Amino acid sequence: MRVLITLAVLFCIVGCKKKESSDTENTLLALFLLSPRDIVLEWGYPGSQNQIQNSELVGKTSGITLKVGGVTATGVSEISSDTIQFTMPTIPGISENQAVDFVIEKNGTSVFTTQVRYRPIVSWSINQPISSLRPIDGRDNKNFFQITATAANHVFNSFGHGFFDLDLYYFTSLNGTPIAFAEKRMNGAEFNKVLLPAGTVYIMAKHISGLGGGYNLQIANSGVVATTSAKLTYSGWTFNLCYDTMGTGPATANNCDVQMSVYNPTRSGRCTYPSDQGLTTRNYYLEGGFNTTYSQNTCLNPGGGSQNEAESIFIPN
Repeated sequence: MRVLITLAVLFCIVGCKKKESSDTENTLLALFLLSPRDIVLEWGYPGSQNQIQNSELVGKTSGITLKVGGVTATGVSEISSDTIQFTMPTIPGISENQAVDFVIEKNGTSVFTTQVRYRPIVSWSINQPISSLRPIDGRDNKNFFQITATAANHVFNSFGHGFFDLDLYYFTSLNGTPIAFAEKRMNGAEFNKVLLPAGTVYIMAKHISGLGGGYNLQIANSGVVATTSAKLTYSGWTFNLCYDTMGTGPATANNCDVQMSVYNPTRSGRCTYPSDQGLTTRNYYLEGGFNTTYSQNTCLNPGGGSQNEAESIFIPN
């Protein structure tokens, strides 16, 4: 109701303005209409505990039923006379952050309505190229992902966000405290590796500063599935190295395994490293002069031809 009244007042202001007035009122109205009106929760993902405080909730926080996006929420409790806590339900059919209806009912009658921001936990593939970009901005500043991890180092690489800064976090239980592990770069890309436990792991990408927009997130714990591949030869050898790059397009059929199969070399190791363009796996071959120890050294230490060695992972095969 308050929104409708505000809109009516604004339309009156614009419609009744004096002839000599500037276009300021029109601009303010346009900004009002374009700005999101939903409540952005601290978390908002399914299974998370959230709180809403509003003066209109006084007298409406006990003996209530709460529905979010048409789904009944659990864990509803009164924190104070104007604040309630609830567990965000899973709302089917939503794969992007978006506003959903928030309704409080008492004795079957609606007593409070608004909209809140729902943030789905999106299942994300490890070692696989993903073409879709995730939108984020300073207002709706969090995205959540879910991966199935192994007990190993995983390298994370966000990229494509040239006008804003992201930090990456992980947590292993739905209401666990997010642990920051990639927060040292600025605009453009963010990457680091982290040792994860086996099982379900949740990832949070958080907008830190700058404009909003889309970004890509890549994760690997092994060699990547390539969208492009390139064989490197030098010193008279025909099969020294081969690079699989996980871009945003479909997987290529002409990956390093295919390109090198004509030589049938013995792979001695793989180095998966991040960059401003995403993840790449560098394949080493024994016949090209790279035994496993030497391959690992060139992967994890500067000067061996890899990139971002401190954030790279090595796979000894």
